[in-house]
Amino acid sequence: MRISSSWLTLGASVSLLIPAWTANAQEFTIPLRPVTKVVLEPDTQITSSTNIFEFKVAAKPEVLTPEALTIPVTLDNQETKRSQPVLISSTEPARVLPSASVSAPGKLDPSQTLVVPTTPSQVKLENTKAVTLQELLDLVERTNSDWIQARIAIDRARAALAEAEAGRSPTVTGSLQYSYNDSAQSRLSNINRSTNSTGNISSNTISNPLSGTVGVSYNLFDSGVNDYTIRVAENNLRIAESDLNRARQALRLGIVTGYYNLQNADETIRIRRKAVENAEKSLKDTQARERAGVGTKFDVLQSEVQLANAKQDLFNAEAAQLVARRELSRQLNYPPTVEITAADKIEPVSEWKLPLEETIVLAVRNRAELDTRKLEREVARDRANTSLARLGPQVSVFANVNTASEFTSGGGIGTGYQLGARLEWNLYDGGRASAQVDQFKADQALAESRFEQAARQARYDVEESFINQRSRRQQIETATKAVQQAEEALRLARLRLDAGVGTQLEVINAESDFTRADVNRVQAIIGYNQSRANLERAVSGL
Repeated sequence: MRISSSWLTLGASVSLLIPAWTANAQEFTIPLRPVTKVVLEPDTQITSSTNIFEFKVAAKPEVLTPEALTIPVTLDNQETKRSQPVLISSTEPARVLPSASVSAPGKLDPSQTLVVPTTPSQVKLENTKAVTLQELLDLVERTNSDWIQARIAIDRARAALAEAEAGRSPTVTGSLQYSYNDSAQSRLSNINRSTNSTGNISSNTISNPLSGTVGVSYNLFDSGVNDYTIRVAENNLRIAESDLNRARQALRLGIVTGYYNLQNADETIRIRRKAVENAEKSLKDTQARERAGVGTKFDVLQSEVQLANAKQDLFNAEAAQLVARRELSRQLNYPPTVEITAADKIEPVSEWKLPLEETIVLAVRNRAELDTRKLEREVARDRANTSLARLGPQVSVFANVNTASEFTSGGGIGTGYQLGARLEWNLYDGGRASAQVDQFKADQALAESRFEQAARQARYDVEESFINQRSRRQQIETATKAVQQAEEALRLARLRLDAGVGTQLEVINAESDFTRADVNRVQAIIGYNQSRANLERAVSGL
């Protein structure tokens, strides 16, 4: 009986910055097509001119951590329990809020129950809650699916980085083997010997060896493969953090836009109801004049048409209000039985203080999209270097300890060991590494092109929002004055009709002008506030 066991296979990769011929020591010098206006420099500097923007950016920009991006919010559960499911209502599935670290690393968490409403009572709107915009902004980062998915992507990127760093550790392997053999060849040999010999013939044809091996392997030198792999994982983590920042900005802008749309719908309903009241009053007055013999049937018909049109506009406004409420609930993952209403009053927000040029420079400094493109460029370069490094020598050392024993022999246990070093060098790979480098060169050029595109988009977003904000600000003053003038014109039109010097058509036109002016005033305020929110999003300051 033999037992073989190998005790140490030392495996972790430690890259040595030694020979100049290794891919670890060499720079990625494959000729690349330079993209104008994008130059890697040690520091960050942005210069602008009238027609052309040049961007000189650091190779590794600093990226905000998720903790720095998250607005402090007091949760019902403590921070240490964030990985536990949070039930918003009894009819909703549990939602897991990811944390920076997994509660049980390397193990699967219990699967969450996925449920959907099954009865009408579970989705029937029963309660109405008035909320402010700030309350929604504080709530959205706890419940929105896009935000949660961005946080999960960061956790995944951290796990990928941990996997890459594990390449620096030794690898330990072990094996154990037992077999029971009754050899036909041994039986045949015994038969032949018994035929040709008269001596004693051993009849033992059975063996059952037990062997085990444990070993450790350790990579002394891998030409930089593991170092570049870790750098790729680190940059991917930074990309995930940058995407979280971008998702946060887009998410908050979506909530602000939805809230302003709800305010617009609420105010439009007020205006339309007022228009219906005015149309009903005009119809009653016209009918009274017809009965008194001072009015005509034509005036009555005009008033009835005006009232029907006003009611039609009111129905449309009510439908728009319900849609705006449900859109906000969808973005917030709000309980399906609660309906949201706007609690804030409609009023202009504070004016943007910075001039246009400084706002553009601020935008290109802060945009998360630009950070992402720069990091994607670095990832492409590191992956190309990884492909080149795999062509270099790979040196590892190993140690094995084994034991063996044979049960049927009745003997002892044999032990042994093995020490050695291994050198592997891919002398020819058929051009595979070169083809991979060409792919990553294309990825790098694509990232540089997208960087320029994102920079131009950042400038356009600022200019568009800045111009719209200034225009809407002027519209607010004009529309407010127009509302006062239209109200006075309506009063005079009614006085003229009562005095017999005016017509019902003048009153109808005055009512329409007053309604239109009031709608324009509301839309000017909402448009101004929306442009201001878009401007803050353009500079990543929302």
